[in-house]
Amino acid sequence: MGRVRKLSGYQKSHHIPDGHHAAAQAFVRKIGQAYVKEALDKLYADIRHLFGYKRKEFAYTCEDGFGVIKTPDFDLQIHIDQCTEDAKNYVLTTEIVALHSETIASDERFHACFTHHCDLLVIEVPDSINIDDKIDAIEAIPEIADCLDYEPDGSAFELKLPELDLYIHVTECEITFQLLTLRNLGKLLDHSQKAFDILAKADFGLKLS
Repeated sequence: MGRVRKLSGYQKSHHIPDGHHAAAQAFVRKIGQAYVKEALDKLYADIRHLFGYKRKEFAYTCEDGFGVIKTPDFDLQIHIDQCTEDAKNYVLTTEIVALHSETIASDERFHACFTHHCDLLVIEVPDSINIDDKIDAIEAIPEIADCLDYEPDGSAFELKLPELDLYIHVTECEITFQLLTLRNLGKLLDHSQKAFDILAKADFGLKLS
């Protein structure tokens, strides 16, 4: 996150956005294009060095504040957006959007490349989660019942699991995992799988593959 006026594409003749609207978002992406390309090019070099892919194995695009790299093992995106909480700020996001190899999630090269870029694991579920039912099921599991907190209206709940150093947030459409302490992608993936095994007792039926 940073101030919009600090982006290299910002000029003295520009005006800092004072609200959230489509034109402000487009403006942030336009003046942030150079920043996105710099970040994407750095990742391209890191990936090439760590994995040894040949040029023809990459797909690379970067325009309008949005960049994509596709490799034989994974695809990633980088995009810059206006901050939803402060119109004068921007947010740069790096996302691994697809894994093409069953072993890549446990590959130390993958962890080394993305530990400093990715600190969330987001699972989008195909069917709506019944939050009330899951809360009731978790409250019936003694080892995690005390780790549960939830919204009174049944819109979401969260679990803080100190033994796994893990924070879990659940809504009707997605489940988010994040470490409670320092970023470590390998640890996040490993401990999230362990959390899946615990949540299986509440009929979540999740597995990291």
